[in-house]
Amino acid sequence: MEEKNKERIYPVNSLRVCVDGDAAEEFRGKFYSKMNPEPISFRDFGELIVLADKLFDKRGYPQTFQEKRSFRSTASGAGHYAAPEIFLGDEEILAQQGACWTFDILVQSRRRAGWQGVLLGADGIMREYQSEMELLKEIVAETERHK
Repeated sequence: MEEKNKERIYPVNSLRVCVDGDAAEEFRGKFYSKMNPEPISFRDFGELIVLADKLFDKRGYPQTFQEKRSFRSTASGAGHYAAPEIFLGDEEILAQQGACWTFDILVQSRRRAGWQGVLLGADGIMREYQSEMELLKEIVAETERHK
């Protein structure tokens, strides 16, 4: 079984979320993506979503299904690439751990101006979500299970 984990491929459209603050009190930490050379720090769930969405828009993966409007600029911010540039390997991502707990978010698509995908908890169980609100509910339930 250990050999199988060594061969595990970490999807490009996944985030390794490392929570350093007590999730019930202070949901803060860092997330890692193969599409970014450095970890990205966040202070709360909302900031995690906004920063990850910016990363996805910058790399063009997973592609958004709606063009975002802005009064600030006329140029489109989202690049659309068939294969985004990879900065971190599977081993580098999988080695990251949060002080309180760690989980993975797989973003399968960004339809209806939101995320759809799978949350992989510390227990290895996958839980599907259809929006950021469902993802938040699953994360809160996950923190309750690990108290």
